[in-house]
Amino acid sequence: MPSSRIPGGWIVAPWFDLLFLANLAWVVLLIPGLVDSGRSGPIDFIQIYFLTTPHRWITLFLVALDPDRRSGRGRFFLGLAVIVTVAVLTLRLSTNAFLCLVLIDFVWNAWHFGSQHAGVARIYGRKAGAAPSTLEKQGMRFLVVYAILRIPEWSAGGLPEAWRAWLPLADSLALTVPALILTRTLLRPNEATWGRLAYLTSVCLLYSAMILTQTLGRSTTMNALFLAAALFHAIEYLAIVTHYARGRAERGTACLFQRMARHWTVVLLLYLTLWGMADWMLHHHFFEWAAGLNLGAAFLHYTYDGMIWKLRRPETARSLGV
Repeated sequence: MPSSRIPGGWIVAPWFDLLFLANLAWVVLLIPGLVDSGRSGPIDFIQIYFLTTPHRWITLFLVALDPDRRSGRGRFFLGLAVIVTVAVLTLRLSTNAFLCLVLIDFVWNAWHFGSQHAGVARIYGRKAGAAPSTLEKQGMRFLVVYAILRIPEWSAGGLPEAWRAWLPLADSLALTVPALILTRTLLRPNEATWGRLAYLTSVCLLYSAMILTQTLGRSTTMNALFLAAALFHAIEYLAIVTHYARGRAERGTACLFQRMARHWTVVLLLYLTLWGMADWMLHHHFFEWAAGLNLGAAFLHYTYDGMIWKLRRPETARSLGV
């Protein structure tokens, strides 16, 4: 459906966007006692095995099964997969540890979180008829990356004492970014659709809360917010893929993915359930192999995402209804 026909600038529908894109339910995790700061609970279990891991692997399956996402670059995508596989195996065999890969994953994942939020914000911007905004795009990335990269210092320390003294000022400056993003949007009422406002407000509040909580040193609240960010990211991505699949069911190149898209709700639920169970079993019996496979999938997920969802490509914009 063309964006101009969707009242309020929603990507799919108000209920869908609020639940699965703006993810307003993240605030529920702040209820005292719901998230335990000392151990993993059932919500963490669901997040890791049934949302975060499957949302990474689904990108690989999408590239493999949908020629429209490859756009004639199949060999290039395959080459990237080979390079990542060889790199992960080489490091595993030469050092017998994934510490270096875990560090790379943490930093790259922070950038990926920020880029995804900026991308979804741009979809809402297009729905609202807003021109591209450097403040919104780069500001969103900065806010998310800063909030996530701040976590190691909060949890384990490590910064020299002289640098740590500047953290309150750095936090204060970082918090001006979401304020500027929201203020700019509100000052342009013709572009401030309900969908866009809901999304920007939710993202800005979540990552602002992460920064404030680290400043105040509240570990239980921080664990809840970090879990909320992980859930937000994975659910949001699966929602975008679902939105794409709904349109792909009747448009584009005939292929296996198009047939799957016609029954997407069932396909997605089966995939999340079966892949989550398989990953849980693999982690319990072959932990290092599972870690290596998932790190490789994560790196390909980050790389492929930056290639298959570029809105400046007309066919991608059309496939997402913008």
